[in-house]
Amino acid sequence: MDVFQYTFMQYAFISGIIIGLLCPLIGVFLVLRNLSLVADGIAHLSFGGLALGIILGLNPSITLLISSIVGGLGIDYISRKTKLYGDTATAIFLSAGMALGIVIISFFKGMNININSYLFGSILALTKAELILTIVVGGLSILIIYLIYRALFYITFDEDSAKASGLPVERINILFILVSAITIAISIRISGILLVSALTVIPVATAIEVSNSFKMTTIISLIVGVLSVLMGLLFSYYFNVASGGVIILLNVFIFMLSLLFKRFPWLFNYKVHNNKS
Repeated sequence: MDVFQYTFMQYAFISGIIIGLLCPLIGVFLVLRNLSLVADGIAHLSFGGLALGIILGLNPSITLLISSIVGGLGIDYISRKTKLYGDTATAIFLSAGMALGIVIISFFKGMNININSYLFGSILALTKAELILTIVVGGLSILIIYLIYRALFYITFDEDSAKASGLPVERINILFILVSAITIAISIRISGILLVSALTVIPVATAIEVSNSFKMTTIISLIVGVLSVLMGLLFSYYFNVASGGVIILLNVFIFMLSLLFKRFPWLFNYKVHNNKS
């Protein structure tokens, strides 16, 4: 295929596979723990870090990463140490990040600030340095989730029992939030600040509709995540449209198919069993 003769497309496909795996992998635990909005909150807070980095002449990828980590830890701390629920803490950080970014940029109206690629995604403009960062950080994050997968599974479904069994629940939760924040930060170049949470949540929602076990939910969400990214990149290349938006729309389309699959199985000549495991 002629699409692979270009270096920028090679970068896009490599990073896309990593993000397509990592976002649903953390999304499974976020969705099942009713923390779907955390990804959105971290992404929007990173807008403030992004704006600050651009104005100060720093590497936006680094400031995105730092602000995402600060936001993730902040949301986790407020949720655990105050009477506020997770979605309330998320809303506070979401609003603060967007407001900070808008205020910073408004002070420098005369500067040439290319903010749209971060708001809406621009995976086709990925640099070699950003690709290396994605491979290293993304690979490390996948490894960490793999190592704590069983503990996360236990905590997700019965946190009290996990504590009683001696698991370091608080430390595992903090580690998971860190990995989630890092995932959001490196995913922003693909789907953008405004859309990154969709890549984390929608593949999982699709998998929940058609699977009957946690293991299958995880596997299907990973397949949907990678498939939507790869198809989105091909579509954006051949039709010259924004890759981030196409990737998310493909996720929504697959999710709609899953709804039909669940509610009208005869359309797919498949009998759906309602048993859960």
